[in-house]
Amino acid sequence: MRKRFASSSASGLLLIVLICSPGSLFAQTPHMGIVVEQQAGNKVEVKNPQHIFHAGDLVRFRFRSSFDGYLYVMDQSTSGKYLLLFPVQEVQNANRVEQNKEYLIPATNGSWFRVDDPPGYETVYFLISPVPMEKAAVSPPHPLPAEPPPPSAPAALLPRCDDSVFRARGECVDVLAGPRSVSPDETLPSQLPITPGATPRDITVINKPAATVVAPKDGAMGPLIYQFRLAHR
Repeated sequence: MRKRFASSSASGLLLIVLICSPGSLFAQTPHMGIVVEQQAGNKVEVKNPQHIFHAGDLVRFRFRSSFDGYLYVMDQSTSGKYLLLFPVQEVQNANRVEQNKEYLIPATNGSWFRVDDPPGYETVYFLISPVPMEKAAVSPPHPLPAEPPPPSAPAALLPRCDDSVFRARGECVDVLAGPRSVSPDETLPSQLPITPGATPRDITVINKPAATVVAPKDGAMGPLIYQFRLAHR
């Protein structure tokens, strides 16, 4: 099914979540904080990064980087469709992000993206670089032509609740969801912009109940590509 943006009419609601580097682990290491939010009526709920969503849910991210750079975010749905979530194309320098400043994804104010069938794992690609990306490769901010859809996931690979977490907190989460590295042999979406030196790198991930911190495992500054798997059924 085709994805589309949905605007929230809720007013007077301000939710700010501060992402702090845990202990001294990321004190001097470039890192990013990601918060997943879901629209629930006229409220905004912060969800576990490994939460299992359902078709029709409206979701967005809050993103914060420890360094200045350029951000590009694209969603690959389980149907094979692509949707540009960040930046807003018509705004000059819209993909520029500043150190320790919070950004909403999708970038359009009051917008969310809808989780749709078939069930499986949405793949949201995060590409961040300390140097500008090639503008010619940036695509318009609307659903993009689908590449060959990924093969249907076998039932054994569909999102499923972690029984231990469910028993402890009554929350349906999937340990395969959340941020993860892009393997060197993985084919990246052709719509991603060209950035010098942007190659898959190992990442360190710390998942907390309401947030995730991601950092390059080698601790080096430079272009970084990683993915956020959003589970739904």
